[in-house]
Amino acid sequence: MRPAPPPRDPALFRHHTIALGLALALLFADQPAGAHPRPTEPMDGGELAHALHRLQTVGSALFVAAHPDDENTALLSWLTNVKGVRTAYLSMTRGDGGQNLIGPELGPALGVIRTQELLAARRMDGAEQLFTRALDFGFSKRSDETLEFWGHDSVLADVVWAIRRFRPDIVIARFPPDSTAGHGHHAASSILAGEAFTAAADPARFADQLDAAPTWQAKRLFWNAFSFGRVQVDSSWLLVDVGAYEPRLGRSMSELAGQSRSNHKSQGFGAPERRGSLPQYLALRDGAPARRDPFEGVDLTWKRFKGGEAVGALLAQAERAFDARHQEAILPLLSRAHAAMRKLQDDPLVTRKRLELERVLASCAGLWLEAVSTRPTVTPGEGVVIATAALMRTPATMKLVSVDVGGNERGGNRPFEPNQTMADTLRFTLGEATAVTQPYWLQVPSSRGLARVADRADLGQPENRPALSARFTLDFGGEPVTFELPVAYRWTDAVQGERWRLLEVSPPATLAFEQPFQLFNGGAHAVRVTVRGQRARVEGTLKLEVPSGWSVAPASVPVTLDRERAERAVDFHVTPGRDGGTARAVIDVGGREWSLGAQRIDYEHIPVQTLFPPAELKLVKAELAVKAARIGYLAGSGDQVGDALRQMGCSVTYLSDDDVANADLSRYDAIVAGVRAYNTRPRLRMLEPRLLDWVVKGGTLVVQYVTTSDGPVDYLGPLPMRLGRERVTVEEAPVTLLKPGHPLLTTPNALGPSDWKGWVQERGLYFANTWDQGYDALLGSHDPGEPSRDGGLLYARHGGGSFIYCGYALFRQVPAGVPGAWRLLANLVSAPPRPPSP
Repeated sequence: MRPAPPPRDPALFRHHTIALGLALALLFADQPAGAHPRPTEPMDGGELAHALHRLQTVGSALFVAAHPDDENTALLSWLTNVKGVRTAYLSMTRGDGGQNLIGPELGPALGVIRTQELLAARRMDGAEQLFTRALDFGFSKRSDETLEFWGHDSVLADVVWAIRRFRPDIVIARFPPDSTAGHGHHAASSILAGEAFTAAADPARFADQLDAAPTWQAKRLFWNAFSFGRVQVDSSWLLVDVGAYEPRLGRSMSELAGQSRSNHKSQGFGAPERRGSLPQYLALRDGAPARRDPFEGVDLTWKRFKGGEAVGALLAQAERAFDARHQEAILPLLSRAHAAMRKLQDDPLVTRKRLELERVLASCAGLWLEAVSTRPTVTPGEGVVIATAALMRTPATMKLVSVDVGGNERGGNRPFEPNQTMADTLRFTLGEATAVTQPYWLQVPSSRGLARVADRADLGQPENRPALSARFTLDFGGEPVTFELPVAYRWTDAVQGERWRLLEVSPPATLAFEQPFQLFNGGAHAVRVTVRGQRARVEGTLKLEVPSGWSVAPASVPVTLDRERAERAVDFHVTPGRDGGTARAVIDVGGREWSLGAQRIDYEHIPVQTLFPPAELKLVKAELAVKAARIGYLAGSGDQVGDALRQMGCSVTYLSDDDVANADLSRYDAIVAGVRAYNTRPRLRMLEPRLLDWVVKGGTLVVQYVTTSDGPVDYLGPLPMRLGRERVTVEEAPVTLLKPGHPLLTTPNALGPSDWKGWVQERGLYFANTWDQGYDALLGSHDPGEPSRDGGLLYARHGGGSFIYCGYALFRQVPAGVPGAWRLLANLVSAPPRPPSP
């Protein structure tokens, strides 16, 4: 016999809604931490049984580390799916200082990719995702350097904010707080976790947070103990077997972790799905002792909340009554549990559990909700048509009370009929002041070590709130539940099938340069700006702003585009000044200036992302000469060095592996291997002898850095050499010319002290650590307190040609407009012969 529903209160339907932002973050997305564009399918019977079981556990854990891919996905999976507690990963950075294995995006665009890869991972392991404002500035060897760069107190405030807002029962640091962490960022994340564990409970620390984030003392702080070698287990450590089989899921957490971790594709972190026992260890760093369980002494039942015992009893009853063949039968019990939850104290854990319960309610009803825009983008001031649909696919008794999009409401209190769609069409006009879609941490220029966040409500969140959302209020037998989901655009791809992306707000026109940088090597140069319309008609005036001392003609150009996506290219004549700088394209539309480009990021494993970065062009003022005329380029994981060579006047041809194997290479003066080319194109290792045969005949082979992630790199060059992990991380580190008279350093451009100024992020990486004496080591550099690293630029004469290994980070310096890096690159491809012996 089904329990009777509670009495209906009509006022609830007028006033009960899910808090904005929390609903966007949690509902109708597999991963509760981000608003995925595709509405989530109802859970199947096994998933529902698991979800019903987890609803009865009320606890939380916060895992802390430095970067995307640092998290222990197996432990996150165990905490979420076996222990059943709310779990989040707090990453100090978004990984924007790393490299990219799958495409050309670096810097902020890479940070967006890696953010989405984290969200994709969380959708699999069930945890949530949080961030601080810290920027990833590349590899750091010391935690003090890291904390100084980030701003110790600022990032500590972010970690305290995360703890106070999330209110975890336990905190787990991934890394130790010392040099054994292997990276300055790693150790710094652990130091901050330890300090924040105490500071979050102190009302005197970061008191400005307390109006929105009250003090909180977690029960324990653990280190997720590990070693880069063999683990020496301490008897006091707690053991967690993440390889134990979980019958409800049909897999172990180490298997699930392999799937989750493999979302970090930009870092080449595909992982195995490990089966069998796999111990993980938790070492207590602070807080109450624990002998057997990390949550010892923590009440993980609903009894921890006043009035919560009734909620727990209803959820337990629903689990016992659950029948996968008649899931709708437990809806009355779940509705009563939902009503009981609403009466509990305001607590993040209660809010989270209520949102989880609402997803279970939707699944038991076979509910599908969608809000689909007829177009993917809209500009400020424009109208957009939204088609909404609500479908109940079980014989439940429910009503659709209302649908609201941006304040436009369609009511009616309409009863659902099984498997019959209730569709509405709503029209919404964006205000002229509506902000363009842009990741919130990129909306304001960053400081040296931190992103700037304009709205405190965004702080720590993985991504933006959607540009537009739809709210569906349903009546579950007298209990109102409001589901909020982002408005999205849906289309069908001939290969991938149905695809979804969030509705975007774009500027009326975007501005694009042909390249992100332009070399000025002497006189004036034409600079082309392409205006692309984003609405049906655009009328405006385009201009190009240049640094003081530079000049541009014409001063401005009127532009009219009479249809959406129409384009017009405009050429400006730019005369350089003394030093380089940045040009900015600006279009005035209706008295408002816009200066934004557009960058589309589209990979199958993450939702489509669109950035609107500043419409800027790096002006590179460099006096240089280059002797090579024809260059073959072996593209690696993505860099812009080939484009730079073209601007120097070289003819650049991108070569496939088959070209290397079969084509006539004699036409090329030099062949350049892009960053990580030998990692991303392993066939090149087998083709190295053919490249070296071509060198013997007079060619110049330049190899940019290769990582050791695939094993030892001892297959490069005509003479024995072996790459290591040595690098120089301080971009201002002094550079010594070890052979000052060597032609590679003097011809055709004489390199001097000024050529090492203005470098960004690092000097170089993956230097050789051993090499045959037949190589000339030409440059030395080192981080503070270390010996000189001399394996960053090696040269060897081979027959009539030259082989060069360059670990110096040209791939970063060239697009940053560093003149000395451009001059060094010109020398490398010009490849003079070995100087005669004295």
